Amino acid sequence: MKSVLKEAQMLHIKDYKDVDPNDTVDFPSFRKIIDSQNLLLYGCNRLLYEIGKKFSFYLFPYGKDFNEIVSDITDLIKADWKVKIIDKSSNSITIEIQNCIFCPESSGPCELFTGFLIYSLKKALPDNRKVNYVNEIKEIGEIEDETFLLKLRWK
Repeated sequence: MKSVLKEAQMLHIKDYKDVDPNDTVDFPSFRKIIDSQNLLLYGCNRLLYEIGKKFSFYLFPYGKDFNEIVSDITDLIKADWKVKIIDKSSNSITIEIQNCIFCPESSGPCELFTGFLIYSLKKALPDNRKVNYVNEIKEIGEIEDETFLLKLRWK
């Protein structure tokens, strides 16, 4: 983490509880940290996926209803992004993500948020079932307004 903060030129928040007792980080700082992480871990998709899983665990350690998780994550991170469930069946969910704040600016869907969503869903399902996924990028409007769909299926 120290190397990510160093790359973001934010080593001063290493002990952030001393700075902000409410444990909050403003969005521009958060964005700098995510961008630095993406830069340092460029091409390390499996590692980013694992970081997403850990993020899910730390944010919701005991699991939660998946609909609540989708709602909570968008409420917790105040930004110009949308995460919504657009289709749900007995063994699949399709999620639409617009302007993902975790995605590197130069490429498609990120493994970090994919790992977060898959692991969050696995914890919400009975018997921790196996979840498979398919990503589909859909550009809507300008290039900055990237949308991708994540279809999660389980057995």
